[in-house]
Amino acid sequence: MADLASNPNADVDAAEAAAAFGSLADENRIAILLALWSEEELSFADLQSAAEFEDSSLFNYHLGKLVGRFVEKEDDRYRLRAAGAKAIDVVVDERFGSSSEPVDLELDAACPDCGTPLRARYENDTITIDCPGCDCVVHLGYFPPRGRAARDPEAFLEAYAKRLWRDFTLAYEGICPRCSGRTSTRVEVDPDWHLDLPAVSDCADCGVSIGTTIGLRLLADPAVVAFLWDHGDAVDGRPFWEFPFCLDDADAEVVSQEPFRVVVPIERGGEVLQVTVDEAAQVVETARVTNRQS
Repeated sequence: MADLASNPNADVDAAEAAAAFGSLADENRIAILLALWSEEELSFADLQSAAEFEDSSLFNYHLGKLVGRFVEKEDDRYRLRAAGAKAIDVVVDERFGSSSEPVDLELDAACPDCGTPLRARYENDTITIDCPGCDCVVHLGYFPPRGRAARDPEAFLEAYAKRLWRDFTLAYEGICPRCSGRTSTRVEVDPDWHLDLPAVSDCADCGVSIGTTIGLRLLADPAVVAFLWDHGDAVDGRPFWEFPFCLDDADAEVVSQEPFRVVVPIERGGEVLQVTVDEAAQVVETARVTNRQS
């Protein structure tokens, strides 16, 4: 039996996977899948026409290689199976054969180390948010070329920020944003990277690990959302990098070991929301503190 505890991918049959991918290695079959991707379902004749085949026997041969794994047939109707839809999603996402326009923009956010305005750069499908004044990299992520193709740089970054918020929220709630498997989240103390107290989510099914500030995971917490709203900030109206507590955890503090507790302060307009989380980065207490100057 496969040892899934030590290797989440131990049950993958490499030979079967290679055979499945091999059946896609033909532009005629990709054309069939693309035709079905554009329509809910098609008859044999309509699918042949949509995929632009003139030879019925050639079309029937290539369609036969897809039925079962990637295409479902019912009577004389054909539709994509889930695996076929995922395969075409990769084709459309990646835009094979073309390169996405790069992005290089200054952000309305300061480097947590030196205060220089951060820059966002997108190249080779990778987004980097870093500081041009020092070596600080505050974020590194992936966004498919399809997400860049029809957007200007500002709209592209806005879309990326919203998607990232969704992904981190899913991971925090126990759902892997990559494979939909099971994630568990923990607070690491003094890891060997730029954060002191990151929230790290590990997927038990695909093995992916996602690390961020604790603050970034709090953007879905009702008390945090309400606090920011009271001070004129809509969580879904601003990218995460404009919230300092999402970029840097220098103000986060371990206040108890037994039980383990970390306090993350969020300051707005002379008021501080003190958010206390446990070892799983789950909120256990919040308190508003008003700063009064004499």
